[in-house]
Amino acid sequence: MFSLKYGRKFYYITMKEDVLDNIELRSESVQDILTQPPHWMIRWGNTVIFIILLLILVMSYIIKYPEFVPAPIIVTSQNPPEKIEARTSSKIEKIFIKDHQEVKKNDVLMVMQSAANYKDILELKKMVDSITPDKLYAFPIAQASRFKLGELQGEYNSFAKAFQDEALFTRLQPYAPENLAANQSISEYRIRIATLKQQKNLESIKYDLTKKNFNRSQELFNQGVISAMELENEKIKYLQAQQNLENIKISISQMDEGISNLNKTKSGTAINTEKDRITYSSQTLQLLEQLRKSLKQWELNYLVISSTDGVASFQQFFGENQFVKVGEPILSILPKNKEQLVGRMSVPTTNSGKITPGEKVLIKLDNYRFQEYGIIEGKVQNISLIPDEKGNYYVDVILPKGLKTSYNKTLTFDKELRGSAEIVTQDLRLIERFFYQIRKLLGYQV
Repeated sequence: MFSLKYGRKFYYITMKEDVLDNIELRSESVQDILTQPPHWMIRWGNTVIFIILLLILVMSYIIKYPEFVPAPIIVTSQNPPEKIEARTSSKIEKIFIKDHQEVKKNDVLMVMQSAANYKDILELKKMVDSITPDKLYAFPIAQASRFKLGELQGEYNSFAKAFQDEALFTRLQPYAPENLAANQSISEYRIRIATLKQQKNLESIKYDLTKKNFNRSQELFNQGVISAMELENEKIKYLQAQQNLENIKISISQMDEGISNLNKTKSGTAINTEKDRITYSSQTLQLLEQLRKSLKQWELNYLVISSTDGVASFQQFFGENQFVKVGEPILSILPKNKEQLVGRMSVPTTNSGKITPGEKVLIKLDNYRFQEYGIIEGKVQNISLIPDEKGNYYVDVILPKGLKTSYNKTLTFDKELRGSAEIVTQDLRLIERFFYQIRKLLGYQV
């Protein structure tokens, strides 16, 4: 039951369960439509529904929707900026450049404080690098000995001692007197040999004459002209001449043997001289090389040197006598020749198998809001074959249009640009994705 108010009077109406059956409709045509819809409405309704379903199927076949593989990206040049970090914990002794100043390769940009005088170290390094082994004798040892070398002083002293020992050996030539004495003895022997050879010629003549006299005396004795005593006297003369000639030959042979021994002595002296010279020289060169390595290590630790031509940019505000820790970033060198820009991505394992070279990459840079500047388009150049220790794959991205965005704006490149990127994998139709989901459900049920 419910009540109706009309003016100041209330009318109460009681409703039974089947209210619709007792409602009297004023229009019979409406009653007919509600009780029995016409056939044309059914036909047109089915047709519209069929057309809508058909359009959905056609659109799902036509419309392609790609998958995106997101990952962070760093846009840099093929010749990336050189980032220099402090290699030792120390104070800054000297800064030679200003921020955003152009520098050249091998320029000294900054010096860290050490126990040595950096000017002396640089001068000594210049001397060491300019010297060659064949010109080592010209090393300015007197000038270098006045340098304040700090932790390198011990190694320099070792080199200086070896250098001076070699110079002393070269100047004094300790084997020279022995060699000189041998040469003098050889000269004397040769003079005596010449004299003995003259005597030998005379004794040979004398020997021939005494031999002839002895032969004649032998014939006369056989004929009975002379006595046996006279024959014996001639024989004695002959034997004495023969003995004198042999003695001279023996003396000459002894002189030759003496010369040979003296030559052996000279050879031994020359060998010893060369051995000692090589020993001194190799020791000096070895200590020079060790000093060169130590100077190089000192340079790496305490000098900040540019390895390329470019523009220097400090990582933060630095001043002289400011303390920096080892590993702390100091400055970057942006190369003049930036070459082609490339992107470096670190992609997680998920969906990485879908990435192939040539696929499109959509890049949004943190430095430039993509809503205002647009996005940059790149292409996958290659992907690493194996992941790193974190399970990520490295993907190289090329930028065919450089930093020209979808809004036709060219962005400015500065050192490196960071942002996010999405790799657009192969496009799939909506209907294919629908069937993939059905296949997935059927696979789970099986």
